[in-house]
This record gives sequence, structure tokens and C-alpha cells, in this order.
Amino acid sequence: MLPSKTFLVTHCELFESNFEQTGTVDPHRIAEFLQDSAGEHADKLGFGWDSLDKTGCLWVLSKLKLHFDVPVTKQTKAFDLYTWPLKPAKYFAERCFVALSEGKPIFQATTVWLVIDRNTRRIVSADKLSEIYNCDFDTAHCDVLPDFERIRRDDGYALCYDKTVRRTDLDVNGHVNNTNYVNYALDALDPCEVAEELEIVYQKELRLYDEVHIYSKRQGNTVYVVGEKEETCFTAKLTLAKEKNGTV
Repeated sequence: MLPSKTFLVTHCELFESNFEQTGTVDPHRIAEFLQDSAGEHADKLGFGWDSLDKTGCLWVLSKLKLHFDVPVTKQTKAFDLYTWPLKPAKYFAERCFVALSEGKPIFQATTVWLVIDRNTRRIVSADKLSEIYNCDFDTAHCDVLPDFERIRRDDGYALCYDKTVRRTDLDVNGHVNNTNYVNYALDALDPCEVAEELEIVYQKELRLYDEVHIYSKRQGNTVYVVGEKEETCFTAKLTLAKEKNGTV
């Protein structure tokens, strides 16, 4: 369902460099589109990065779920990305996304955000969030619901690879940009595999030179991923497309 008020539409173009060897779009690039459109809309509504920075607070992404309605291949040259915020629920601010190409949905996403104090790194109160995050919220919701699976590593997981955080992983806050966790999760897949849906839960910040151990477990067409640095930093659930070559 598309919103009728308080939304932003961004026209996004895709290029050769935005696609994987499977011929389908790189989910990391889609995550970047989501992040950029959310940031632009928040700025327009008065609760973007600069506005929060003046109050000593900042946005952090808590959860992301992205679902591809169809395989997005090189035949898709551009799409219109709709985004809109929903009324906050206590400490959590939810935002929806729908991408249309030639009038038809090609992917949808839901993100869940928190506002934290920049110095203490503590989550601000519900009252503070309502004060900061306030507009004429739409009640429409995309088809991707925020029903994230709770994932914990057990004996069924095997070490997939180790990752050292480098300079290019970082954002302006000095920690790993949320879009790069998408790559960390996708690197647990085989090169020919396509993720039809992915969900990520962000639990601990990662910084320069942190060593992260990436574990994975497969159950049918689902790949579970857990990233750990002494304790869990993030979890991911990747649902694979039935065909591995990006076609249906």
C-alpha cells in the first residue's frame, strides 16, 4: 500500500556496476538507496542528521528487512522509490519503502530506527523521541512487516569467514555503516545464489580494526548468519530465490 501524505519519491537509476555476477541487482546498492532516501526525507521533515546533531543525538538503524517482489535484472534501468515514516512506538521509529518500475512493485522494505545520545550511546526516552520525531504520519504500511526472527547461534552454525573492519567500512560516525552489514551477510552465500529476502538485526557497533567472526547455518532455502566480536554484533536471515541464476 502506498502512502497518501508525508512521503518522498526519489527517482533512482541503475547502472552496470550495480549488478552482481548473477545478473541481479546488488542488495547492498539497494540498501544505499534506502539509506539515502530516508536521510533526505528526514532532513525535509526537520529530524534529519543536522537537526539531531544540534540536540546531541543521532539516528541508528536497529533492523532492516528487504524483500524483492521480482528479480531486479539489468532490464530494469530505473525505479521510483517511495518512503514514509510511521508514528513511533515507544523507542522505535519505523519507516517503509516501496519501489515501482513501470508502475509495478519490484521491491519493498521496512526499517526500524532508534535515536541515541551521541555521548552516552544510550537510547533516548519515548517522550524525547516523540518530541524529536514528529510529523503528520501516514497510516499506510508496505507489505513487508517488521516481524523479525530472533536468531541465536547454536551448534548448527559453522565459521564461514573472519572479517577485519577497515577504513572503507566506516561512516561519518566512525562505526561500520549499516549498509556494509548487508555485504557481511551476503558474503556467507555462494556466488551463484540470489537473496530474495534479507533481514538484519543490528546489535553492537563495530569500529575500525574490530575482528568479526561470521558464522552461518543453512535450513532449506534459508541461510542464517551471525556476526560476533566476543558477543553478537548482528544477525541476518537470507531467504534464497528458487532459481540461482537470477531468472524465474
